[in-house]
Amino acid sequence: MKLGILSNISVVILFLSLFLFLFSKIEIGKEKKIFLLYIIVAFLSEIVTHFTAVFHIRNVWFGHFFFPMEFLLFFLILLQWENRYRKYWIVAGALVGTYVALDNFLLTDFSKFPVIAMSVQNFFLFLFSTRMLIEITTRNFIPFYKDDRFYIVVGVFIYTCMASLMHLFFNLFSVYFPSGLMVFAGLSLNLLLTYAVVLNYRQRKMLAEALK
Repeated sequence: MKLGILSNISVVILFLSLFLFLFSKIEIGKEKKIFLLYIIVAFLSEIVTHFTAVFHIRNVWFGHFFFPMEFLLFFLILLQWENRYRKYWIVAGALVGTYVALDNFLLTDFSKFPVIAMSVQNFFLFLFSTRMLIEITTRNFIPFYKDDRFYIVVGVFIYTCMASLMHLFFNLFSVYFPSGLMVFAGLSLNLLLTYAVVLNYRQRKMLAEALK
């Protein structure tokens, strides 16, 4: 329960980190706008989930809208940093995205979780984030720990890795993955994304001051 509360708080902190940009004169780079859009979507999702839980409203239907959007935003975030095999990932992403959309809106009833679509999209994003993690840590002009992209990719990697394992155990062995581990994955994602926002803000602020 405490871990769940920490996860909820981390979403709020992540959302509040956006104000570093909103109340400063630092321009948001084009590549970060998709990332910031994901933060807003995640925060709105947290609000919907919280209020439906408080009023005991079944919110399975909401996942049919959130999961495809989550897939699209994560995919676009990772894709903008892929150069060598960009065309192949675009084709693969389009195929997976088409299936995810069909499953969520046509194949699976809104009263049930689109388990297969969630399995496919998380496994795909796990592979893509693994690919980008290798790229950023081995082909970087600056130390990877100073690159805000590294923390974004690690966050996606941990989150989708845990989600993939959860679906694997459930689908193949009918074993429920400990929910606490998924909460930890969400908490890790939020904290890593928050650090990426703060790191990017500090670096852009230092650059702006150096150019004065």
